[in-house]
Amino acid sequence: MGYTSLSVADWDLDGLPDIVLNSIWGKVEWLKNIGTLTRPRLAPLEPVRITPSYQIPRIPWHWWTPERDYLVTQWRTTPVVVDWNQDTLPDLVMLDPEGYLAFYERKKIAGDLVLLPPRRAFVDDRARPIRLNAGTGGKAGRRKLCATDWDGDGKLDLLLNSANANFLRQIESREGTWVMHDEGPLSTKNIEGHDVSPTTVDWDDNHVPDLLGGAENVRFYFLQNPRATK
Repeated sequence: MGYTSLSVADWDLDGLPDIVLNSIWGKVEWLKNIGTLTRPRLAPLEPVRITPSYQIPRIPWHWWTPERDYLVTQWRTTPVVVDWNQDTLPDLVMLDPEGYLAFYERKKIAGDLVLLPPRRAFVDDRARPIRLNAGTGGKAGRRKLCATDWDGDGKLDLLLNSANANFLRQIESREGTWVMHDEGPLSTKNIEGHDVSPTTVDWDDNHVPDLLGGAENVRFYFLQNPRATK
């Protein structure tokens, strides 16, 4: 229960929102919307592919070997679809097979939209790649992420599952890397049972993202962004 994590975004740039997902398998797949905005209809699951042809290394505790160019990573982790580098193409931000926070960049090459291999482009203030899970086997994965500009400084940040959600604040970008600082949890309240899946909502339409977290007790929890009260 609860192992499927997803993003809704226009993955193929046809103007319709699609679904990109990860699961207990660690295979990143997508469901193309072949319907309309108001009447979505989803095609069968397809693998998300990395090109040019790239062999994802086999994860030692997986009982199967990934096919060439199929995107496989640690299981139960969120594939965050976001235009992270602001070039108008949807990228992926998620864990790589060793648990490092990685940037999977989209590019147009010879007219084709391709996904490049993972790059450990997220670092701390000492320029060390950020590793979100060094565990193996059943302890691997389990990191749920959401991209948003939480503090309103114009730079994308990340919210990461924790007792509620930790705020990974983007400090600056340096030659193709992004410096992130873990500001700790957004609240003192512990709603974690297994994993909290953070996302953001703007129900009051004030253009400030608020936190919505799903917890294992089958409840949603809402936290207003402190910027909304200033």
